[in-house]
Amino acid sequence: MYAEDFVKWCADCVRIYDKMTGASVPFVLNAPQRRVAHLMEERRLAGKPVRILLLKARQWGGSTLTQVYMAWMQLVRHRAWHSLICSHVKDSAGNIRGMYSHLLASYPEDMMQGEDRKRWQFVPYEKSANVCCIPARDCRIALTSAFAPNAARGSAFQMAHLSEVAFWGDGDKEVASRIVRTVCGSVPYAPETVIVLESTADGKENYFYDEWQRAVAGKSDKIPVFVPWHEIEIYRLRLTESERAEYPARFDDYELMLLHRKGLDVEQVAWYHEKRAEYPRHEDMMAEYPTTPDEAFSTSRRSWPGAALVKETQADAPGPALAAAVIFHSHAAGATVACSDGRGLTEQRTVAVTEAADLLRRSGLSTVALLEADSDISARWLTGYLAEAGVRLTADADDLELRPVTPAVAQDLESALIDAMRCGRWHERDASEAARLRGLSETDALRDAGLLLRGALCPRPAAPLSAADFL
Repeated sequence: MYAEDFVKWCADCVRIYDKMTGASVPFVLNAPQRRVAHLMEERRLAGKPVRILLLKARQWGGSTLTQVYMAWMQLVRHRAWHSLICSHVKDSAGNIRGMYSHLLASYPEDMMQGEDRKRWQFVPYEKSANVCCIPARDCRIALTSAFAPNAARGSAFQMAHLSEVAFWGDGDKEVASRIVRTVCGSVPYAPETVIVLESTADGKENYFYDEWQRAVAGKSDKIPVFVPWHEIEIYRLRLTESERAEYPARFDDYELMLLHRKGLDVEQVAWYHEKRAEYPRHEDMMAEYPTTPDEAFSTSRRSWPGAALVKETQADAPGPALAAAVIFHSHAAGATVACSDGRGLTEQRTVAVTEAADLLRRSGLSTVALLEADSDISARWLTGYLAEAGVRLTADADDLELRPVTPAVAQDLESALIDAMRCGRWHERDASEAARLRGLSETDALRDAGLLLRGALCPRPAAPLSAADFL
C-alpha cells in the first residue's frame, strides 16, 4: 500500500518537528509540498528519472519534502538505494540529515518487518565520518559540502539532494557548475533516480539563476518549481469581519494589485502588509517573500563583501572581548578577515570557521594566525576544517598563534573602517547602516561582528588624514 502512496506514508509513518511549535508531529503535506510531490510522482510513474529545480521561499518545507521523498525511496521502495546530501556548508547538510534521523527514531514498529530497531538507525559506514548506512535496508547516506565535492567521486548514488546551490562557488558560475557536475555525475540517468537542486535566490549573477532560465525555457532535464509566499498557508492574518472591511484602506498600489489582480484574499495581503513593515525597502521583502520568480531573483543577499560570514554576537556576550571572534590574518597579503559567532557552541563555531575559510579560499589569502577570546579550539582542529574548505596553510598547525581579541584590536579595525569610509575607499550601500556604524561606541564596536569584518577588509590610508578628507 505505502509503496505506491507517498502522501499516505508521510501522514501515517513520518514525524517531523513543527516549525511553529517545535513539537514532533505527523508529516501531513501542506499545499506547496503536495504540488511538488505530485510533480515528482508524475515523473516516477512515467518511468522517468525525477529531476527537480526548486526555487524556495521561506518556511514551506521544500528541503524537508525532498529528504522525506528520498527516505521513502530507501525505506519502502528500494534496498541498496544510496543517497547523497550536498549543501553550501557541511553543517547545513547535517541539519538536513537530522530530519532523517528524527524520522527513523519515530518510525512505526510495524514498518520494520520484525527486525531489531537498531538495524533501522544510522550507523557509520566502514568507520567513515561522512557516510552512514541503515543496515536493515542496506542503503547509504553520504554527507558532503560544496567545499569538498570530490567526496562524491568514486561512489555510486541513486539520489542526490543539492541545497542552497545559488551560493556555491560564491557566485562563480564555472566553479558552481563544476561542483554540480561532480555531485550529479555519480547519479545515473535511470527510472526512480532522484536529483533535486534547491535554493533561495541570490540575484542573477550565478549558476542557479542560469539553470533556472534553462529549465523555464525547456532546455533542461529538470522541472522548474517556484512556490510564491501566498501559497504557504501560514502566511495570513486572522481578521474579524470589521478588520477585513477596514484593512484595504491601508494597502498601497502593490498590495491592491495582490488583492485585485492576483486574487489573494484580504487576510493574505494583510499579512504581507504587516510583514513588509519589518524591511526598510520593498526589494528586501520581495527577496525574502517573493510573489514571482523575477522578484525572488531581483536582489542579491550579499549586500557587501563577505556578508555571508557575519554571525551577530549576543548582547549578553561575556567579558570585555568577543565571545567567539575568529580573525584570520595574512602577513604576506597584508589583509585580515574576521568572522564572529557569539553563540559559542562547537558546531556553530564550525559554521563560522567554514564560512570564513570560504572567503580566504576565494581571496587567495594564506592563514597564519587565529585570534579568539577564551578559545578551546585547537589549531589542529581548525586546520582540518580549513583543509576541507580548500585553504592550505603556509604555517604548520603548531605554529598558529592563539591570542585574545582585545579592545585595541577592535579599535584598530573600527578606525580602519571609518578612515576608509571617509577617504572613499569603502561605501556602505545602506545609508542607515553607514550611520549606525559611525555612531557605535567603543563597547558596541567590540561586539559588532559586521564592523569587525568590514574593518578587517578595509585598506589602511597610505598617509595620515588631512582636513580635506573630512569635507
